[in-house]
Amino acid sequence: MTFDAYAPTVDPRTLVLARLVGTLAEDAVFAISCGGGTSALEGLGKRRGEAYGAVLQGHRLNTMATETDPWTAELTRAMAPIHAPQWMPMADVVREKVTLEVGARGLRSLFSSKPSDKDVQRVKRLGTLATRVLRAVFVADGPLDAEEQRTILGLVASLGLPDAEANTLLQEGPVPVEQLDVYGDIDASVAKALLRGAWLAAAHDQIDPREEHVVRVLGNKLGVAAMDLEVMRNETVQRVDQRRLLGLAVVDAIRFVLVDRAPGHGVTLAAKAGTLVLPRRYRDEALAPIGHGARVVLARRYGQLSGDDRDAALAIAWAAALYEDPSMARRALLRARHDRVAADFGGDGQKARSSIEEWFMDVLAPAAYSLGGD
Repeated sequence: MTFDAYAPTVDPRTLVLARLVGTLAEDAVFAISCGGGTSALEGLGKRRGEAYGAVLQGHRLNTMATETDPWTAELTRAMAPIHAPQWMPMADVVREKVTLEVGARGLRSLFSSKPSDKDVQRVKRLGTLATRVLRAVFVADGPLDAEEQRTILGLVASLGLPDAEANTLLQEGPVPVEQLDVYGDIDASVAKALLRGAWLAAAHDQIDPREEHVVRVLGNKLGVAAMDLEVMRNETVQRVDQRRLLGLAVVDAIRFVLVDRAPGHGVTLAAKAGTLVLPRRYRDEALAPIGHGARVVLARRYGQLSGDDRDAALAIAWAAALYEDPSMARRALLRARHDRVAADFGGDGQKARSSIEEWFMDVLAPAAYSLGGD
């Protein structure tokens, strides 16, 4: 073996930063899948600062690929005050400030970040109710499966309750809807959010008559008119259907851009991103071609995507492309493929890439500075 005295040495700080790039890519995929667009990245970066610091110190974090459940819970909690995930049935409840992750509000926030006792009690009461409703819908058509348990875990994590109270809520058994104690004043907006969440939980796979019974009993308990309940049902089904096209576009975009990383992270990232974005009832349609190794053919199938969904799909695809911290030469190849996807979707590839890369550098540059050295 010969030794090239002029071969460049690899700065260990570069290797550390490369690991952080992979973490940022997974976080970006998650954040954009939540429905808040790339504008959610800045807030997530601030809330994940401690985790990024741990990567710089050589610690290994939970990842999307190998520790899906804890990773999902961590990211769901981080996103709670920014944009609770659209794919989480009770996201609208969380957005009604049913989370302690928001912190103090009003004048009190000038002096303390700790939520008031009133806020704590409100989150405990409404968060417990939302969790019980979600569990009641899920068990209506059979025992909880792994995905339903993960969804409940994500909801409880997003509430921001102390560990002891969160664990108690997670370990609680199902409560029949007829026995649900709907007590205290519940704002009309929260009541509607609870019912939308219940419909979404039922519609994620297919609305079963037993699940529908749970939602309608809950509607009676909350004093919501049958007509309004039916409107919410129809809106929910439409909302689920709209996620189908976005999910299919995300999977195809990642697979096309990372076609030479299959098998490998081109497959893993496409499957995991698809699982996040796609409602369960449409998942086999999108994920089956991955298992078969079928090549993606761009055929202008996604012209009906909304502008926001088109931007989201392209941004997720570029975040996935940066996962392995590609070299400049490889990035040129990935960019060419990404531009082809963007043209097929009728979107702006440069816009999507800029938003992702700007956030990456906003995190990586201060991280590099903190590592010191020349």
